[in-house]
Amino acid sequence: MKRFFFLAAIIISVALCAFSQVKGGDSTRQLREGEALQFGDGLSVRVTKSQNSQFTSVKLKGQPVVVIVDFDSGKKATSLSYKLTADPKSSDFYLSNAAQKLAPVAVIEDFPTWGKDNDKEVEVLDPKESGGGVVLSFGQKGSVSLLFDVPAQQAKTAFKFSMKLRTVAPADEQHSFVVSL
Repeated sequence: MKRFFFLAAIIISVALCAFSQVKGGDSTRQLREGEALQFGDGLSVRVTKSQNSQFTSVKLKGQPVVVIVDFDSGKKATSLSYKLTADPKSSDFYLSNAAQKLAPVAVIEDFPTWGKDNDKEVEVLDPKESGGGVVLSFGQKGSVSLLFDVPAQQAKTAFKFSMKLRTVAPADEQHSFVVSL
């Protein structure tokens, strides 16, 4: 009888482990615009769509859509990484609707704790570059503003903003979420 219970316990634990791996495989969180998402050890992220564009110098074929990702690490120093490219197949940040996926065409990083290095410069992403690895180290608050070039006929449609990032410090964690805009 003890063997039966022992065998049953092993089968149940294997089944639970397999179930948790299948369920945990898609850990993408669904959020609404402006909703804060708390990560692990004090980092929060909030995504909003801006009505004003700080990217007036960037030439577009369609309509500008600016998405702002606000980070708040509290009083702790934080490091995170993600891939940012002009290719929607490889970028960790992109807009999507039923018709297509769009990668950002330009970015502005604004982190006041960077001091003189916080130049808030508009960086136009080169579609020919495939690297795009970004590592941000900051404390307190900061933001990343992303410019998307949306075809004029789709400017009024609803989009979803998708983002994947990895926190490196204070804890090594991977996160992904989708925000309805």
